[in-house]
Amino acid sequence: MSVDVEFDQTRIREAIAGFEISPSVAPNDTIDIERVFFPITHRGVLDMKRQLVVGNRGMGKSFWTHALTNPNVRERVANAYSIPVLAKTNVVLGFNGSTKLSGITPTVDEIQAAHKAGDDSELIWRAVILRAIQSLRSAEAAEAAPSLTDALNQLKNRPRAYAEELTAVDEASAKDDSFILVVFDALDRLSHDWASIRGLTKGLLVTVLGLQSFRSIRAKIFMRVDQFADPELFRFPDGSKIRNDYVNLAWKPYELYGLLFFEMLRQEAAAPALKELANRLDAHSALPIGGRLNATPQTQELLITAIAGEFMGSSSKRGRVYTWVPLHLSDAANNCSPRTFLTAWKTAAEHVPAPQKQAVDHLGLSEGVRRASNARLTELGEDYPWINLVLAPLRRQFVPIERSHLFELWEGSQVIEKILGQSSSNEWLAPIGVIIEHSPDALLQTMASIAVMEKRANGKINVPDIFRVEAEILRKGGVAVPRKN
Repeated sequence: MSVDVEFDQTRIREAIAGFEISPSVAPNDTIDIERVFFPITHRGVLDMKRQLVVGNRGMGKSFWTHALTNPNVRERVANAYSIPVLAKTNVVLGFNGSTKLSGITPTVDEIQAAHKAGDDSELIWRAVILRAIQSLRSAEAAEAAPSLTDALNQLKNRPRAYAEELTAVDEASAKDDSFILVVFDALDRLSHDWASIRGLTKGLLVTVLGLQSFRSIRAKIFMRVDQFADPELFRFPDGSKIRNDYVNLAWKPYELYGLLFFEMLRQEAAAPALKELANRLDAHSALPIGGRLNATPQTQELLITAIAGEFMGSSSKRGRVYTWVPLHLSDAANNCSPRTFLTAWKTAAEHVPAPQKQAVDHLGLSEGVRRASNARLTELGEDYPWINLVLAPLRRQFVPIERSHLFELWEGSQVIEKILGQSSSNEWLAPIGVIIEHSPDALLQTMASIAVMEKRANGKINVPDIFRVEAEILRKGGVAVPRKN
């Protein structure tokens, strides 16, 4: 595919270089409605019947949590995905890992206090849901909502209160065809140890599954991939029902490119240049309108080829830009976070010297992958503080690597001992499996669950470029690893 048209590449390059890479959505953040982009595959997140959403760091768990609780964003989302019932849904936040008081949403300290006091985990979540639903009656009801402790005591003294209250609300909602959704996020912040987190999370899953007996009341749980990989969480009657129907929160390459064009269109100086280029190439459908994407990969590739060239070099030998960039930014599950993708393109646009006939070139994009690798490892390190301890022994080693050699490197560096020691002294969570088994097999399983390593069919273990480059792990024919002083 050859594209040879003149366009204002300077404006487009400046627009990409000017991207504001959004940080992670923190508890109690507000969502800027003008920055909401609608990935097509995320429609399942909004399905009221599917109560579990699983995603790795940066894929949008906290974003969707807060988008759903924002009435203005929720209305736009309902229109964008053609889910009218969402506009008639009252959403309340059940938990988001916050230590700050915010309405009736319990803080981490409140949940921990109830758990340490010996209250049953299912009872705790029933009290949380009961308070949440009671608060929706009116602003006055929200202000007068009982404390979590009082709600727990109410359920202990009158066990039927939960069923009676929810049944009454369910019947009232059915009359006006409305729904209630209670949203839960950041379950890894429930405690500093996995045993407590596992017990509380399992109790939440059991409680949420019980809501299926109601017509109009549902819950939505956003969960990390390493938690989801813990089979113990779903060992309860009908646990497979909620596990097997989970939503995998991920981004397809065409959605990432849609986001790229969406962010470019938000730059007033560059929008006319991008629209003119799209019209010249008869690829106007590649541009998202109001955050909605209706493009085919073919029309997107026309635009990308004009902006960045067709190949990652002088010929097809190094790969096509359109497919090469998301491939080399993806983890072992073939997923790329939007923040990682935009970081790579922003870096490419900042690269000097700038190309003459394009907005960016293959040299800038290669540098973008290296910068994105650094950013992605830093990002994952916030959720998994032990990740650098695991990758450090592989420095200057080649992948794919034999499983036995990998284990020898870990054992020689005492990786498991370091993880367990530092997690205890620094009060961060070690991998669930490692805590239980203390084995390299368990550590490898965790690395695979978070998609930092992949097990090849031939038994060898690979580390994708997005993590390999910054960790200074080598691979023949892969993206070059810059030597550090």
